[in-house]
Amino acid sequence: MILFTRNKFFGFLAVLILSCSILYACNSPAQSMTRTMTRSSGGANGVVEVVYFHRTQRCSSCLRAEDGIRRTIETYFKDELASGKLVFKVLNVQDEANAAIVEKYGAAGSSLFVNEIKDGSDNIEEVTDIWFLLNNDKAFIKAVRSEIEEHLRG
Repeated sequence: MILFTRNKFFGFLAVLILSCSILYACNSPAQSMTRTMTRSSGGANGVVEVVYFHRTQRCSSCLRAEDGIRRTIETYFKDELASGKLVFKVLNVQDEANAAIVEKYGAAGSSLFVNEIKDGSDNIEEVTDIWFLLNNDKAFIKAVRSEIEEHLRG
């Protein structure tokens, strides 16, 4: 009986470690950061860029996050997308064609950034709190929507 309980415990521990490893591998470090940098070339003022980065190998959480972000933008920000006030990009961090923008944003893996371009300057902010809301669609969409609205009002 004790052997069976130990096996269950070690099995649970192995699953827990594996789950944490997958989550860590899929997400960039949970550091909230805001960067301001002057744009070297022209660019529109008053534009908000929403950029979702992912790796080539994608887990179900990464795909779920992209789907939730995309649904939020297509549902609540159609007019802003159509007018060019809001730009949405989904980019692979491991694709060499995206190297410059990956470096600009400091993306390392699955991550969401919002860049409020004002007066020729990028104001880049990583949105990290959404990762804790992946299993709650309503809260996830609310958090993404709120973040974008805040930057559009900026």
